[in-house]
Amino acid sequence: MINKVKIVHLIFVLLLSFCFACKNEMRPINYGKDNCELCRMTVMNPQYAAGLLTSKGKVYTFDAGECLVRYVKKNGINEMDQYFMSDYNKPGSLVDATTAFYLQGDSIQSPMGGNLASFKDLTSAKVAQTSLGGQILSWKNLIK
Repeated sequence: MINKVKIVHLIFVLLLSFCFACKNEMRPINYGKDNCELCRMTVMNPQYAAGLLTSKGKVYTFDAGECLVRYVKKNGINEMDQYFMSDYNKPGSLVDATTAFYLQGDSIQSPMGGNLASFKDLTSAKVAQTSLGGQILSWKNLIK
């Protein structure tokens, strides 16, 4: 009887471990190796890269925020997916694209010519706007 209890307990622990191991997380972008899901160019610049984590755990990378935006416009929004943009002030650091703020202007030289930079919050975007110029946009503005 004790052996059965131990076996049931072990099975429970293993099942619980599998549940926690299966959580979806955006993996780091492999600069110089990953290709953009939209334009197929190699993702090189950590200041402008973007990512998408689907509800099924599939990761897509993009060489520029504008490629992610074009992908979303083409394929639609899935409320269960997670969208990420590189924080312009912390290259390689991904922020939630749906809550980030963006600057779009001629002085911003993003890889695909969309002149788009992303920032983790409105304050950061406003500070950058003083030197870069451009228009501040939200995620909703971008995907319209």
